[in-house]
Amino acid sequence: MNKRKLLLVFIGLCGGMASGLLGIGGGIIFVPLLISIAKFNQKDAHATSVGAIVPAVIVGAAIYGLNKFDNLGDSIYLGVGGIIGAQIGARLMYKISNKQLKKGFGILLVIVAIRMIMSWV
Repeated sequence: MNKRKLLLVFIGLCGGMASGLLGIGGGIIFVPLLISIAKFNQKDAHATSVGAIVPAVIVGAAIYGLNKFDNLGDSIYLGVGGIIGAQIGARLMYKISNKQLKKGFGILLVIVAIRMIMSWV
């Protein structure tokens, strides 16, 4: 396996662990690492992240199911909204620049970080 493929497996490992452990979208991990370490541009990082999240989520959900996860009904409703939202978001992504996407993603991460820090208090 070449260096690039090993790097992508490592990034996938980090995002998958974060998704399974913390319940966060792997994209919060995948996108910054794909940009900073694998040198992807913003749009390619987002698109690659979405494709990589699907198998990680399936495996994570299966493990949760084996451990008596009891919110399957709620997950289905979230999934329906997610399917619709992903179509809208993917179409919108190609209408904005890499710079705008990067700025929006950064703002989202800052807002999430602030909300999480405030929840500790």
